[in-house]
Amino acid sequence: MSKPVKDMIASELSGRYSTLESALWVEMVGVDGLTNNQFRRALNDRKMRLEIVKTSLFRRAVNGKPLSRLAESMNGPSAVITGGESVIDVAKLVEEWAPKIPKLKMRGALLEGEYLDESRVGTLAKMPNRAELLSMISGQALAPAGKLAAAINSGGARIAGCVKSLIEKLEKGEAAA
Repeated sequence: MSKPVKDMIASELSGRYSTLESALWVEMVGVDGLTNNQFRRALNDRKMRLEIVKTSLFRRAVNGKPLSRLAESMNGPSAVITGGESVIDVAKLVEEWAPKIPKLKMRGALLEGEYLDESRVGTLAKMPNRAELLSMISGQALAPAGKLAAAINSGGARIAGCVKSLIEKLEKGEAAA
């Protein structure tokens, strides 16, 4: 490949990846065309994108940018998946597709500037995503208020029950008299 062509490709990659702070590096060698298209369609449906990149050109394109930590560790056949709400959503989708694509392997990830190597990248799929975290936080925030309301209501319910039983006793007493 000539130097001008490499420069053009690096410039295109730089424009695409220069502002991103999260990405997942996967290896998917030997995947048939039909499965590849189905996987890419599933990614596209969730607003994610898979791109096979030449490692040296990717390194040149993201040099000095947030994804440079991921690019430094890349070797061999590389595919980068970006998009979605976060790289956690991407990892969950890759885990979902792993049984269908035996040669699909997560090699590394960059999550909000922190590099996760191959030994730690598998935990991404088990982490809660943004929506799950927000629901957990709101549940924790609302729990004390719910307990307080239950405590207030339980006292009133006990008093109402006592008053009701007293009324019933008095009504039975008058009926007997």
